[in-house]
Amino acid sequence: MIAITKRFLLLSPLALLARKAFAAASGEPQDLGPEPPVVAVTPPPLTPAALDAVTKRAVEGYILPAYQDLAAATSKLVTAVNAVAPTAPGAPDEATRAAFAAVVAAFAKVDFLRFGPMAEEGRLEKFSYYPDRHGTGARQLRRMLATPDPAQLAPGAVAKLSAAVQGLPALESLIFAADSDSETRAYRWSLAAAIAGNLDTIAHNTLDGWTKTGGWQALMEQPGGSNIVYRDSEEPVIEILKAITTGLLQIRDQRMLPALGENFAAAKPNRAAFVASGNALAYLAASGAAIEDIARTSDLFSLTPTEAPKLGAESSAGFAAYRAGLAASATWQQAFADAANYKHLRDAFDALKTLEDLYSFRFPSEAGISPGFNALDGD
Repeated sequence: MIAITKRFLLLSPLALLARKAFAAASGEPQDLGPEPPVVAVTPPPLTPAALDAVTKRAVEGYILPAYQDLAAATSKLVTAVNAVAPTAPGAPDEATRAAFAAVVAAFAKVDFLRFGPMAEEGRLEKFSYYPDRHGTGARQLRRMLATPDPAQLAPGAVAKLSAAVQGLPALESLIFAADSDSETRAYRWSLAAAIAGNLDTIAHNTLDGWTKTGGWQALMEQPGGSNIVYRDSEEPVIEILKAITTGLLQIRDQRMLPALGENFAAAKPNRAAFVASGNALAYLAASGAAIEDIARTSDLFSLTPTEAPKLGAESSAGFAAYRAGLAASATWQQAFADAANYKHLRDAFDALKTLEDLYSFRFPSEAGISPGFNALDGD
């Protein structure tokens, strides 16, 4: 074994360079023969047990609790909106504000998981139609408010409307701009209550889709055999990895870039999500924390034992830089108040690119995993 190790060292490129440097310093002849080819190091094979452990930790330690949190938050939102809707105030009370903010934070934990029950039946788009690049939701809401229709308030009626007016952006528009439309304020709040109920239905149906017998939890934790979704133990892990890279790209290109623009002069802060309710910064912070949480909870880097400490440290540093960039301003408006504050947001934006490279290329290469395309490719 020692002889083999010595032979490897003598033939390695670093050892050869050292020999050349020594020869040059001592005046010895420089002809040390042809350089050996650089041989790529093949990652050790991933065992089904190691892969299954990552999946189980992700599903039971992160995904299920996240959807449970979302269902609990939407239930509280229904209670809060229903309590205030009969009075049709010009602005939401503190309980409704807090309940809405809680749903936004809970949604940030799952909106990058573009697989499973939330990806079925258009639930993700119905829960939050964003980005709405063409202002579809705003136009449709204006028409609905211009000609109020009591039939749209019947149980289940909202679920039959366009996805653009079923979810969080529509609800935010209705209750945080109620003071600008006193003539239809009563209808606005009634519609808001119906939308809150629709969000609650989506959240609970999604959770049920994960936990029911033969549901998505079983599909991910029991790959292979008759499972037509995940054929082997690697595929659920790839799904998790793709969710992480999708989430990073989603925050960067869909949540931050439209507001940041190319530079401070071109910035358009109102293009971010949840600005009207004052949740823009909180949503971005919760989104980053969610992605870091699923990566840490699943212990994804355990699939590359020798590189895990280094990758983990770089991941922690990247997310810390992202948090610091967001935390530099107390409010979203303050973040765009001057070029210095704007630069902190740009630093957070740049940190996401570093993290994307880590999870899209470096880790998969070290682990011997090919993640393929993410859910936003082509958007």
